[in-house]
Parts: sequence; C-alpha cells; structure tokens
Amino acid sequence: MSSYDYNELLKKAEGTFSKADKRESRLKIPEPDVLYEGKATIVRNFGDIIEVINRDVQQVSKYLTKEFGIGANIDGKRLIINKKVTQDEVSSKINKYMEIYVKCYECGSPDTEIRREGRTDLLICKACGSQNPIRPTRDIRTSEADVEEGKEYTVVVSEVGQSGEGKASFKGYTVIVPGVKKGETVRVLIKKIRKSVAIGQVVKK
Repeated sequence: MSSYDYNELLKKAEGTFSKADKRESRLKIPEPDVLYEGKATIVRNFGDIIEVINRDVQQVSKYLTKEFGIGANIDGKRLIINKKVTQDEVSSKINKYMEIYVKCYECGSPDTEIRREGRTDLLICKACGSQNPIRPTRDIRTSEADVEEGKEYTVVVSEVGQSGEGKASFKGYTVIVPGVKKGETVRVLIKKIRKSVAIGQVVKK
C-alpha cells in the first residue's frame, strides 16, 4: 500500500471512528470544582466525575480517604475531604485511580468494569476483551512512550468497519488495521498517525 493510500485511509478513518471513540479512547474527566470551608476541602462536582468514570461512589471515596490519609465523606454530589488539598492534588489522585481501577491494562480503554471472581477483583475490558487482576500498586502509564510511527505493537481487533478495516484501541489511539478479523490479536507496524488515529500494517511472522 502506498503512502498516498495510507493518507487516504487516515482521512476516512477519522470520519468513521473518531466520534464513536470519544468515550473509549479520550475520556474527558471534569476538572474538580474545589472550594474550602474552614479546614475542609469540598469537591462540588464529585458526583459528575463519578458518573463519567462509571464507578461506585463509595469505592472511590474510600480510595481517596486512603490516599489523602484522612476521612472523606459524601454529601449528595459533593465530596468533603477533612483537610485542605489543592485542585491539582485531587486531580492527581483521581487520575491515579483511573489508571488502577478504570483504564484497561492492555489497550488503555476506559470502557471497563470490575468483576469479583472468588477473592480476586478483575478489570474486564469491553473494548479488547482482556481480563486482568486489579493491581493497586500499578505504575502509572504517563511515563510510557507514546505510540510512534515506525514502531511495532500488539493489538486486539475489537471490531471491523463497513469498509472492512479492523479497529483496535491502544494507549488512547484508534488503530486501523486492514485485512484482519474481529477478535484477532495481531502484531502491527504503525505507518501513519494523525491526531488520535493510527494506521497499522500487520507484521508477517
């Protein structure tokens, strides 16, 4: 496939997949709306944040209580933290929660759910189908290298578009892979990247 063909495929993929992937690959968490009352910090839009990440409000509150080392209470849609913390500190803790309890460990998609099997909590990804035990000490992904042109990655094809190109979610990108089937795990070479869409070519073994 020529460079021109890859560019054409990118243009088509942007129009086909970008809107459908808004939640899956580029989840936008509201900035914490913080105010102070005495020594307490109130996150006024905590309920809105919980709605976006789709997790149990009590579980997230318990996590933040542990992270801040002090009590936190739910009051309607508000979270009350019993000491003064900055907006950046709240955002940092929520992002850390996302990395451990929301984002898929394999493809980075936030379209996941937590399921308990026996004594183990599993993070189940609806995008790539992976199932991983939740690791509370997981390293944050922000230090990892981004997806780059000319490098190879292993991806799982989550669906196939109307024109026959496969789609995979990987590290916040939609990877378009021609000539594959839904459910396949393939090694791809990234040929072109534009915004949040990448074109991959299957690497022959």
